Amino acid sequence: MEPVDTNGATSDTYRVKLFGKLHFLKRLKPQYAGDIRYKEAFRKEFETGYRLEHPNIVRYLSLSDDGILMEYVDGETLSQRLSRHPDYFESKKNTEKFLRQLLDAVACLHSHQVLHLDLKPDNILLTRINSDVKLIDLGCCYTDTFADTQGRTNGFAAPEQLSGGSVDERTDIFAVGKILEKLPHHHIYNKVIARCTAESPEDRYQTIEDLQNALFPKRRHRLLVPLVILALVLTLGFYFWINRNQPSAGIAEPQQESNSEQPETVLVKEIVQPAEQRESKVAVADKEQQKIQAKQSPIKSDLSEEEKAFLGQPHLHIATTDEFSRYKQQLDEYYSEANAFLDDTANFQKYPTHHSYMTRYQEILSRTLARIKADEWFCPLYESPMNPVSTYTRKYKDRLEHRAFVNGNKLP
Repeated sequence: MEPVDTNGATSDTYRVKLFGKLHFLKRLKPQYAGDIRYKEAFRKEFETGYRLEHPNIVRYLSLSDDGILMEYVDGETLSQRLSRHPDYFESKKNTEKFLRQLLDAVACLHSHQVLHLDLKPDNILLTRINSDVKLIDLGCCYTDTFADTQGRTNGFAAPEQLSGGSVDERTDIFAVGKILEKLPHHHIYNKVIARCTAESPEDRYQTIEDLQNALFPKRRHRLLVPLVILALVLTLGFYFWINRNQPSAGIAEPQQESNSEQPETVLVKEIVQPAEQRESKVAVADKEQQKIQAKQSPIKSDLSEEEKAFLGQPHLHIATTDEFSRYKQQLDEYYSEANAFLDDTANFQKYPTHHSYMTRYQEILSRTLARIKADEWFCPLYESPMNPVSTYTRKYKDRLEHRAFVNGNKLP
């Protein structure tokens, strides 16, 4: 166990090696170890942190009389990074990464009904590898489970916190504004800082999401070009679809070759030519009826004579509409015994085990199949993979099998 100097006000900290892995141990200082208030603050911190799972919040592992055991973070505080490597935040990319991770961590706290209430550079770690944010020290946090909140850091505490007033998400947002002030070139965030640190909570950002949108506005214009292209494609597609489905307006009139052509000839073409192509109302009605029947019937009307002859073979026979209707009725009749067996709940007592119940069910199916095989008209339709009825049959048998599966699973 190796002491770690973190300048804690009420705690001593150590780096502990357990099973070859480094951990971080936090203990109350001897003068506070017997005070029930600090012990309860320790318990509150652990129970609050233990239920949080976020890559930018330090993980709490266990609580004992000896203290709180946490994951060990190999890194330095934000205060140390600003002092030792002031050029790190000269990079806009590094600054944005830091702020995004910090705000994600605070948003996670708020989504779990937790306020940190002690956000400051000393409670933000940056890992030695990749400089990822790790938010630490929930000792002063507020949660709806524990009413009492101990401590604060005056330089980062909001006015309502200093006066002992009501705190909420906007209290943590005030502290984030104070942290922004510590970053190099913070003047680029002046408007954001001014709103974060407003005296009245009503004048601040109301949620972390509002603050995130202010720091990193969504660039909606990037979506504009693909949306315009998509709209054009849909418009053109709709235009061509409308034109394709519009009925023909008749035979186009030939263009006049000269203005000297007599008007009488033009009138004859306009009147006589459409009359020659005009169909009787009866013929039009017959065609419409044929279209409706073609949609309703499973028979393909556009087959050649050779195709019809080929499909007329017994094992490839295509059912007509009447045959299909008769087939469905007979299918119900053939499987009526199996359906009745599955419907009858008394069979659960008559066949009280899964094996006996399913054995009886299979006997009924075998008898049904034997009757179907003997039906010279029904069997070719039942077995043909080319028939429109095959889909209907498959779904029918699937439903039957599912019912048997559900019933069988009710029995030991």
